[in-house]
Amino acid sequence: MKTIYASTAILLSSLVISGCASDNASYVESGGARSIITTNKINIADWNSAASALINDMLSSGALEKTGETQPVKMLVSRIRNSTSEVIDVEMLTRRVAMTLTNSGKVRVVSSIELAEYEAEAKGKKISKPKITLTGKISEDRESNSSAREVTYTFSLELNHRGSPVWIGEKQITKQSSKGMFGL
Repeated sequence: MKTIYASTAILLSSLVISGCASDNASYVESGGARSIITTNKINIADWNSAASALINDMLSSGALEKTGETQPVKMLVSRIRNSTSEVIDVEMLTRRVAMTLTNSGKVRVVSSIELAEYEAEAKGKKISKPKITLTGKISEDRESNSSAREVTYTFSLELNHRGSPVWIGEKQITKQSSKGMFGL
C-alpha cells in the first residue's frame, strides 16, 4: 500500500512539474487581448490604456485652445509620481504620454526645462519657460475577500496654464483574480 501511495505521489509530482515547464512561447500584441493580466502589478496594457484615454480626453476637451497659446504649445511634462505599493517604471508612462502629445501635433514637449535653459545659456541665448505643464500621479486601491483579489489603479493627470489647472483627468483600471486553492 505504501508503494502505491509513493508511486502515485511521484506520478502526480512529475505531472505538476512537467505541466509548469513549457516551451510553447508565442508572440502576442503588446497590451493586446492575449496579454497576461495580473493583479500583482501594472502591465503594458494598463500603460497603453491609461495614457491613450487620458491624453485623447485632454486633447478633445479643447483645454489647450482655451489657454490662448500658439500651437504647438510648449509643455513641460513632469515625471509621473508613483503612489502605489509597487516599484513602477514611471518613465515608461511619462514617455508614452509625451509621445502621444508630440504625435498629436498640438504640443511640443519639453522634458527638462533646466537642461534646455543651460544649453541655451551656453549659446548666449535665452528661452522662455513653458507656460503649460502636465503633472501626473498613479495610486492604487487593493481589496480581497476569501475568494477573490481586486486592484484598482487610478491614473491622474493635471494640465496647468500659468499655475492654474485648466484640465484634470482620471482613468481607473480595475483587475480581479480568483484566489486559488487554500486561498493563495
